[in-house]
Amino acid sequence: MAISEGKWSIREIVGHLYYWDKFILENMVPFMTDGSNLPPFPDHDQYNAEAISYLKDDSATSIIEHFVETRIQLTESLSNLDSDIRFTIGGGKEQFYAESFTEMFLEHDEHHLNQINEKLHI
Repeated sequence: MAISEGKWSIREIVGHLYYWDKFILENMVPFMTDGSNLPPFPDHDQYNAEAISYLKDDSATSIIEHFVETRIQLTESLSNLDSDIRFTIGGGKEQFYAESFTEMFLEHDEHHLNQINEKLHI
């Protein structure tokens, strides 16, 4: 059930978070070295649609398990990065480091957590 009209379900939100974590873990973290230019993020709308399609046959339990496992791996990988490294994304000029990169996604996660809490009346 969608959290509101035109929005995803909680299952789809968790799947969306998992799929982005998977992308970051596989396509960005391994290349986070000092001075590196990471690949650009894929088109968000297209990638989100791909995530929903990819997970359409998975149970909610399976999606949650994948999310938790991947989030643990991502958290460990980011925390193991040298705090002095600086990198850019997609040829941009803004320099990121592990903490600033993580903060960017924490804001995104908080947005979705608020949606879920509101739906569950927490």
